[in-house]
Amino acid sequence: MIIINKLKIILMCIAIAAMTNSFGQTASGVVIYKIQIVNNNVNVKNSSDNDLIEATLEFANKQTATLNFNSIRSSFILNQFLISESDNTELRRWARSMAFIQTVLNDYFFDKSANTSIERKEKGQLVNKTNKILDWEITTESKIIDGYLCYKAMYYDKFINRKGVNTSVPIVAWFAPSLLYGYGPKYFNGLPGLILELNDRETTFYATSISILNNKELVIDFPTGKTTSQEDYFKKVLSY
Repeated sequence: MIIINKLKIILMCIAIAAMTNSFGQTASGVVIYKIQIVNNNVNVKNSSDNDLIEATLEFANKQTATLNFNSIRSSFILNQFLISESDNTELRRWARSMAFIQTVLNDYFFDKSANTSIERKEKGQLVNKTNKILDWEITTESKIIDGYLCYKAMYYDKFINRKGVNTSVPIVAWFAPSLLYGYGPKYFNGLPGLILELNDRETTFYATSISILNNKELVIDFPTGKTTSQEDYFKKVLSY
């Protein structure tokens, strides 16, 4: 009975937020996320690659990414930071690349009205695809993030691993129903509220700055140039 009552409260909050949003003015927003990666249970001290692992973790935890959104579009882009002279070594450059691959990997652009997205790969390739609708499970668990009441949602990312075994990895999102914008880090979207924290495998994204721009529609620029479908991109990758 307690769980049912809590679920009713959550649904009521979401409904109120939806009505508030429908009668409100146009709004856009900018969210900056701090990135945190764990060492994936690697024993750094006993690893032959300990210098590379430590440097990768160091660079990964310096990263931030920015989510820009308006009523129909969003972009999620890793923020670049300058390389110091001491970082301009082969090992440190390799560590920066590894940090990028483990955390964000691509830039993501989402068009909600067309339900399509573009991923800008590391080498600039543009991959166009139909946006995947994620099957989120909303729970009654809640916590406060930067003054916003957030609820926990789970998504199980299903795939076939290298051994040919069906596998699923839980993705945990904390979303704020009072910020009724269905966006979040990377390609994780579709919840009835803005995602302020996301645990994606070993990587966590924490919202450290949330700016809602009422009565203003930010222009979200998508990358221009030749695009390829996701199917053709994978065929090309597998042909190497």
